Amino acid sequence: MRPALSRRAIAVTLAFGLGVAATLAAAQAQAPAAGAADAVHVHVAEPGDTLIGLSQRLLAQPGRWPAVARLNRLRNPDRIPVGTPLRFPLAWMRTEPADASVVSASGDIRSGLQPLTPDTPVPEGASLVAGEDGQAVLRLVDGTLLRLRPGSRLQLTESRRVPRTPVTRAGAVLEEGRVEVEAPGARGGQPGFRIGTPQGVLGVRGTEFRVAVDGAAARTRGEVLEGTVAVSGAAGTPERAVVAGFGTVVDAAGRVAPPVALLPPPVLDALPSLQERVLLRFALPGQAGAAGFRGQVVPVVAGSAPGQAMYTVLAETLTPGQELRFTDLPDGDYRLRVRAVDAQGLEGRDAEHRFTLKARPEPPIPSTPPPGTRLFGTLVDFAWAANAQAGSYRLQLTPQAEDPGFERPLRDLTDLRALQATVEDLPPGRYHWRLRSIRPDGDAGPWGDPIAFELRPAPPAPQRPTVGDQSLRFAWAGLPGQRFDVQLARDEAFADVVLERQTTETAIELPRPERALRVWVRLRAIDPDGFVGPFGTPQYVDLPHCLRDSRGACVRQGGEPVVTTP
Repeated sequence: MRPALSRRAIAVTLAFGLGVAATLAAAQAQAPAAGAADAVHVHVAEPGDTLIGLSQRLLAQPGRWPAVARLNRLRNPDRIPVGTPLRFPLAWMRTEPADASVVSASGDIRSGLQPLTPDTPVPEGASLVAGEDGQAVLRLVDGTLLRLRPGSRLQLTESRRVPRTPVTRAGAVLEEGRVEVEAPGARGGQPGFRIGTPQGVLGVRGTEFRVAVDGAAARTRGEVLEGTVAVSGAAGTPERAVVAGFGTVVDAAGRVAPPVALLPPPVLDALPSLQERVLLRFALPGQAGAAGFRGQVVPVVAGSAPGQAMYTVLAETLTPGQELRFTDLPDGDYRLRVRAVDAQGLEGRDAEHRFTLKARPEPPIPSTPPPGTRLFGTLVDFAWAANAQAGSYRLQLTPQAEDPGFERPLRDLTDLRALQATVEDLPPGRYHWRLRSIRPDGDAGPWGDPIAFELRPAPPAPQRPTVGDQSLRFAWAGLPGQRFDVQLARDEAFADVVLERQTTETAIELPRPERALRVWVRLRAIDPDGFVGPFGTPQYVDLPHCLRDSRGACVRQGGEPVVTTP
């Protein structure tokens, strides 16, 4: 029986820093797994058993039966009483390879050059490489579950069983990246699963823990969630037992740091249970000792326990801030798993939050009126872009201050098939409106963000002007503090403007244009805050020419001016 982490399997050299190499073989030589040296298999003698026969069946070198006899203090190896417990060192026992299996795999993950798929056998010595979106869950021969995370490289260094016994041996080397481990309890006298890294070895006897290898910093991080992990460094430093709720760091020299308490689960009570946008945002509360947070989104699996560790992770992010963001998830029910990360990079206990994503069909993109615009009059035109998934649209309009949550919308327009709608007879005020898309089968998407606008009275229109012999007088309604621009032109398009004035009054007297039979007038209001409104509808005034006396006044006959041709 070869050592649990064979030199052939772990003689992987990784260069760190200034080119100093650390070998996994050295880590194995100086840090044997817990219990490996004296691990034994206990066989209870049955009728007809002899030590020579048992040794031929169980030992890699049957000639070692005398040493087994001495170990068990047998006086007569040929006559063993039925029921006698016989100890066989695991290191002497005959083994045979036993493949690991793939429970799940997604994204870019390969064994050698072959893509990894569910139910793929993974033989002893196989190397697995996960790309930036690759992940897999492996079940080893001893029942250990390994969840390999994106950007990781792992080698299955040992995967064996002892024929005709329940004895198994399993071990792996994590060269880069992260892996989450769920290892079953080891049977009495047997070593548990262990995993090597460039800096050391972590041996277990029934536990749940996480291992991360940072190639750039040349260090290993271990976080224990259940049970106990024995951590040994490649430098031959004393082994440290790390219990549940603690973590440790093994540096580039193979030194194992004293264990520190993992950060507690974040408090997620205030997070929303409904997400209605394709880009998911979760604002996390601050947490003492946290230098960042890791968030994972996992599906809700029917019949599974909320804390089950081996879900397939659909999305993952690590942020130094307090906001987690995810995208490209289909609508559905999910669990958000969050853990705080301390200054050493050790990741704390998980907290979970269940939420539903209902972001589709997405709201149409509004175009008119734009946010914050000011409109004039009593009519408002609305327009938006088409959503290819929508069969119809729904629009709600309501006063912004009186109904901020659209609980009592002033207008609720349903089953809109066109990409526009018009609302009439609106009084002046501040409004906001929103849209949603509805599929042909009636499935309604979320509401879009409200868009606010202000509706003001129509631009002032001049009252019937007073036409004098030498001037024109106009008057109109206005609001306190407004200024007004007044223009006179010879054409309706105001391409030939003959006069412009600005006034703070609601009336103005202008000189009468010469040689004009008709003059067009328009005006606009300027609010006290500087906002310039639109010009009102152009209006015209007919100006008949009169016969004038020496003072320039119109000659009148019967009280009316004598009209002449200009």
